[in-house]
Amino acid sequence: MKKNFKKYWLMVWELAFSDFRMRDQGTVLGFAWTLLYPLIFFFILYTIFADWMKTIKDFPLYLLIGMVQWNFFSNATSSSISSITRYSSFVKSISFPKECIVTASILAVLFSHILELLMLIGFCAVMKGFISVYVFLLIPILILTLYLITGVSMLLSLIGVYFLDMGRIWALLMSMGFFLTPIFYSLDMLSPVKKNIILLNPMTHVIQASRTILLDGKCPEFGGLLYVFAFGTVFLVIGYTLFKKFEGYFVEKIQ
Repeated sequence: MKKNFKKYWLMVWELAFSDFRMRDQGTVLGFAWTLLYPLIFFFILYTIFADWMKTIKDFPLYLLIGMVQWNFFSNATSSSISSITRYSSFVKSISFPKECIVTASILAVLFSHILELLMLIGFCAVMKGFISVYVFLLIPILILTLYLITGVSMLLSLIGVYFLDMGRIWALLMSMGFFLTPIFYSLDMLSPVKKNIILLNPMTHVIQASRTILLDGKCPEFGGLLYVFAFGTVFLVIGYTLFKKFEGYFVEKIQ
């Protein structure tokens, strides 16, 4: 892998762009769905909760930041579950590190997320009237989120090969996770016990750090981000170790 890093890296990019193009192929609106779906969902949530969340400063931006960051995690991990089976012909016919496929599926979602993130920064600049220099800290936060997603995705993609219902189960867990993440509500609204439970969710810290940068124009606290790094490291070690252990059996399991 180290000797042929350049070759495999080019392969990952080709797979990622292919996955990115194929996702909206054949639809009338094409790539517009990438932005249209979260915007419609945003307006629905804002219409329902705006009156209840008057205590939250800059609630439209508060909600939008939470949705953009959560959707990246949800979409990237969900896409990775079926990544190996989607490229079953490659797995059966070509000898290469199969984690390349998982990485490519994550990058395909990353392309859309970067566009959403740039638009989010633009909205914040217009509505707040300023953008802090700390906005550049969104880059390491993005890398940290990718680190977390990669660890979770390695484990999910492995389970997805052996257990075809994993996609439906994860979709259910993501629906639950949406409400267990402070996307449309504030942590201050919760009791201490419930707040501590929500803080166990690593995406809570990613979203809170993003809001601190974009809404408050301040440097986020690094304690929560260190927790995200530790959480991602555990999943990456476990996920990658198991992935490599069972990688050789993929051809026997996929159709």
